[in-house]
Amino acid sequence: MHSTTSASAEHEPWYRYGVATLLLEMLIAIAVSAYSLYVTFHGQGGFPGGKLIG
Repeated sequence: MHSTTSASAEHEPWYRYGVATLLLEMLIAIAVSAYSLYVTFHGQGGFPGGKLIG
């Protein structure tokens, strides 16, 4: 059977910055999604020019 102990993996020096960047991008995406839902459900969303002509 395989051992259940975990060994720490060696990473490149930039690895933590890559992970931090991805986490930041995920938080931004969640914030934009939450804002979009808020605007939509409060009736403030829609076409930027107001009413469509036609």
